[in-house]
Amino acid sequence: MIRLSELAQQLECECEGDGEVAITGIASLGSAGAGDLAFLTDPRRQAEAAHTRAAALLVGRRFPRVEREPALALLRAERPEVAVARAVELLRPAWRPGPGIDPSARIHPSAEIGPGSYVGAFVAIGEGCRIGADAVLHPHVVIYPDVVAGERFTAHAHAVIREGTRIGNDVILQPGVVIGGDGFGFARRADGGYAKIPQVGRVRLEDRVEIQANSCVDRASLEETRLGAGVKLDNLVQVAHNCDIEADTILCAQVGLAGSTQVGEGAVLAGQAGVAGHCRVGRGTVITAQSGTHGDLEAGKMYSGSPAFEHGQWLRSTAAFARLGDMQRELRELRARVRELSGESGRKRD
Repeated sequence: MIRLSELAQQLECECEGDGEVAITGIASLGSAGAGDLAFLTDPRRQAEAAHTRAAALLVGRRFPRVEREPALALLRAERPEVAVARAVELLRPAWRPGPGIDPSARIHPSAEIGPGSYVGAFVAIGEGCRIGADAVLHPHVVIYPDVVAGERFTAHAHAVIREGTRIGNDVILQPGVVIGGDGFGFARRADGGYAKIPQVGRVRLEDRVEIQANSCVDRASLEETRLGAGVKLDNLVQVAHNCDIEADTILCAQVGLAGSTQVGEGAVLAGQAGVAGHCRVGRGTVITAQSGTHGDLEAGKMYSGSPAFEHGQWLRSTAAFARLGDMQRELRELRARVRELSGESGRKRD
């Protein structure tokens, strides 16, 4: 239990109303009950706020006043989505196992595990690994030799981290993630078959990277595949060898980056977007869902389509595309009329 005024201080919010209200949990607007903090960021849903059973409501700075009796206490935040995330951490903390090493885990004698860490059942940790303090390695995680990870590293079940990977602080790998698998490198032989090109580089994940379920980041052929600080990968994302993704970029579900792609800071690639190899996606660029590009994209612009081009032009083009049948029919009619007029002009000259 926490008083609303105390919660406001921790969330850096302005408390409006009774600061002595006791908060015991957090819930959505419709399901909140007595003692719960609810949240609402869309002013169009203001009418719903008047009927909530929540003890208090977290809203934006400019959210309209909620008219009801008794008055509803409010927490006003400059960035309500961020405040909600922090409130969930405080009021409904995620489950975390206590420190300890399961007897079934296999840890090489040369490996180092930081204090306060948890190593679950059937985890395998290879030679020369160094894992920082307060790590959580859930069952069946496999860490190859010479992996170095920072503090508060979390790897969920069946994550695999290949040899030589470097991982910063506060990195999270969801179930089934594969870091450092071989890049897709093959050379065509004279007989038509393929020779495997050895992939001897590594992967670097900087601080606060989170990679969600069943995504893959391939090791570099010679140097390094890098994900910058704060990069987030959704489920089923493929990052190929030698890619370089700068800080705070988001790759949504099923995005695919071919080898040696460079993505600038703060870019957003929506679901199933694809980028061909050796392309540069500029800083702050947005690529909309299912778009694909085989060339460089300028910084700070939005792109759509396949091949992708600027979003505004794409909207105009798709609007025209929907009218192609009518336009084709009109063109046939105009051609027929031109032929008719041309025939009439010819007869008059005769």
